[in-house]
Amino acid sequence: MKCIIGLGNPDLRYRSTKHNVGANVIKKIAAENSIRINKNAYSSLIGKGKVSGEDVIFVFPQTYMNLSGQAVKDIFMNEMKDIKDLLVVCDDINLKLGRVRLRKKGSSGGHKGLESIIRELARDDFARLRVGIATDVHKGDITNYVLTPFKRHEMRNAAHAITLARDAAVCWIEEGIESAMAEFNKKKAGTS
Repeated sequence: MKCIIGLGNPDLRYRSTKHNVGANVIKKIAAENSIRINKNAYSSLIGKGKVSGEDVIFVFPQTYMNLSGQAVKDIFMNEMKDIKDLLVVCDDINLKLGRVRLRKKGSSGGHKGLESIIRELARDDFARLRVGIATDVHKGDITNYVLTPFKRHEMRNAAHAITLARDAAVCWIEEGIESAMAEFNKKKAGTS
């Protein structure tokens, strides 16, 4: 079974913030495949179903971003057999809005959600799909930036980025991380 974690914060007030891009990506894939992410388990909302003929579990941790690792560790220990079947989808302040980046492993890059997952799993060899949210140069505390919605003139690019990330995640399900990296790491939303 493939497991896709969509990082974000659970409160309604965070639903459309930049920090919830990961959760919005998995919600889009799930909705398009008639999968409801509404079952409470492992400190998360989960939904199980099939995508492109593959069994997939979608996970939206309800622990808040900085504690995402607690939920991911629970789901990993109880539902998964192989770390290669795990994909974490999250926002990335270091990527321009409209870009996505897949990696097989690596550091957190300063992302508190990834940092928590790496700490709780005691490993960093899981795939991650980063969705760019940067629209300006940011220095210092970025909390306010990531916890606000995109501006009106950025909404179209944000929607395209979520669609591009959806396509990348589905490619990961169907063809694996190498193929997904080769196809999507150079693409920009709105291009083919």
